[in-house]
Amino acid sequence: MSPFSNGLPGVMQDAGLILGLAVSLMIGSYIVRDSFLARLGQYVLVGAGLGYTVVLVWRNVLWPRLFAPLIADPMSWQSVSVTGLLNLWLPLLLGVLMWGGGLELLRRPPARPGGRSLLRLLAAVPAAILGGVVLGVAVSGAVQGTLWPQLSAAVATADGPGRADQPTWLIRFLTLIITGGVLIHLQLGPNAGAAGNGPSSPGSTSSEGPRAAGAGRPKLFRTVFLMLLRLWEGIGRRALWLAAGIIFARLVAARFSLTLSRLDYLLFEIPRSDLWQLVWASLRGGGP
Repeated sequence: MSPFSNGLPGVMQDAGLILGLAVSLMIGSYIVRDSFLARLGQYVLVGAGLGYTVVLVWRNVLWPRLFAPLIADPMSWQSVSVTGLLNLWLPLLLGVLMWGGGLELLRRPPARPGGRSLLRLLAAVPAAILGGVVLGVAVSGAVQGTLWPQLSAAVATADGPGRADQPTWLIRFLTLIITGGVLIHLQLGPNAGAAGNGPSSPGSTSSEGPRAAGAGRPKLFRTVFLMLLRLWEGIGRRALWLAAGIIFARLVAARFSLTLSRLDYLLFEIPRSDLWQLVWASLRGGGP
């Protein structure tokens, strides 16, 4: 249940609609110019989101799992196991250290090392733990949920001729080609295959004689390999551009959908509210 799920009077709900209209217009004024109202609307939006997150954490995590049991039985920590104490108080201690370090970073850094520098150093410990956990979960999720299923689907053979829901060999081959090309582009960049394209010095073939003719075959293989590597990198680079374009198009479509829904909210929901009718009637002087 949301901490703000209690019933509000109709006038307060209508005030929320009017406030939403005001903040939307303030943020939308950024299209004209970067003004104080646009920045104020962004600050209000970010502050409201952070405040709502703090209330959710306090109501659903800190109060029911830590402070309420401690207030109900202040001496319960004596009978709790070490694991229970660590599960309760260690996250609280790390969170307090991170909050203290964050508040200290908002201030001017001290001219000389001292207690404030020690506070920032201690705050780096929970930040490192949080970053490590997030990166570990993200990497393991990407490997288990994306990379490994795609690789197994690309190299696996069909179980039978009647399995029409599995991709064909051509789709698997194209998937391997595009994935490998993107990896080569991200690793080597546009310089893939450029090592063997350097011009040879004039007269080197005539000076080498038969020894240069004997070494021509390995050099030819090397040149062909580098050309194929460069071609593969080009395929990956263009596939990366195509994927970026598709993602950008989806973002644009999502923003258009949000804009249309917001316009529908502003044009139809707000004029039907009682507070808007009252304000409009007062502006018109109470006349019909």
